[in-house]
Amino acid sequence: MVLLSVLIAAYWWFMAGWMVFCARENTRLFQKPGPPDPQRKKWPKVSVLIPARNEEGRIRPCLKSLLQQDYPAYEILVLDDRSTDDTFNLVKDLARHNTRLRILKGKNLPEGWVGKPWACWQLSQKANGEWFFFTDADTWHNPQMLKRTVQMSEEKKADVLTLLTRQITETWMEALVVPVMAYTLLAFLPARWSLRKESRFSRFAGVSGQFVFIQRRVYRAMGGHQIVKNEIVEDLNFGKQVVRNGYRLAYGDGSDFSFCRMYTNSGEVWQGFSKNFFPAVGFHPLYFLNAQVALIVDGLLPFAVVVLGPGFPLFWPALALALVSLGIRWIEAIRYGFHKGSVLFHPLGCLLFALVGFNSLRWYWLRGHGHWKGRKLQNPFAAN
Repeated sequence: MVLLSVLIAAYWWFMAGWMVFCARENTRLFQKPGPPDPQRKKWPKVSVLIPARNEEGRIRPCLKSLLQQDYPAYEILVLDDRSTDDTFNLVKDLARHNTRLRILKGKNLPEGWVGKPWACWQLSQKANGEWFFFTDADTWHNPQMLKRTVQMSEEKKADVLTLLTRQITETWMEALVVPVMAYTLLAFLPARWSLRKESRFSRFAGVSGQFVFIQRRVYRAMGGHQIVKNEIVEDLNFGKQVVRNGYRLAYGDGSDFSFCRMYTNSGEVWQGFSKNFFPAVGFHPLYFLNAQVALIVDGLLPFAVVVLGPGFPLFWPALALALVSLGIRWIEAIRYGFHKGSVLFHPLGCLLFALVGFNSLRWYWLRGHGHWKGRKLQNPFAAN
């Protein structure tokens, strides 16, 4: 028992220092794009590409914000991915009054493809910009977004640029769970380590599907979304392929001009993260276990030990790790606009996120599939 306490204490002291290091490195890496050059006259053409399935309640603010861009050369293509609601007619009506906007009818989902990669691939076949900007229907953007993004891409000499968007959370479940997703990105691995092709950490490279800015020539040379056609969490796997193919991936912080509300109620939060959790770790039990350890042993147990008071043998390393976790969450709340009150409920958020993970495991491991927006999402390793 004494040996176990010593090992846990050593682990928590190490994790406190490691998380401080990771948060500092990632905060430095994720820089905000600067203001656009007011003297610049020529800008490359950008194709804004939006896959949309059953988005009638969200897509209008997205399109209105994109149509108001202070940018001279761009087009907006929306692909209606076999929606069962009024998405197609809504976008078609907007397109009648805006020549920049086009609506495409998605084709049936082929065997071996997942819905979003298939929609993105169809969009890319109709786009003619020098840059492709893939974004989601639940995002919206300030008017200078395109100029600042193009400028940052050029400054970083990026083949692909992905930016963090500001996550809007309004219900209690959103406020508790969504920031934990961002916390895990900031606190556990220096993202810079994943950006080198030869690095053993390149498998952790990823992009945010809400904001992917890629040169057309690079997209075509890589094979586009064909290379992730059967991936449920296609954005993480797409970023990995960018790095492993030797292209330059750059990260940035777009939280002051691009916004997203991923889910609007507790049911959507539960189902949306359940859809992604187990696929995000490659359906691999060991990686799943690592993720759950990070949430429970690092994010929940230290707070439980602190409650026991200074007389408990593990109190001080637990307190150190708890304070580091809250500090990172506070920085995250300030920088990315999360609800500040949710910081104090961080352990509850970690517990909920872990429960979502177990539900995701139940979906894909026991049932063999998940589901989202009326489509079945197959675990490729499950027995048929």
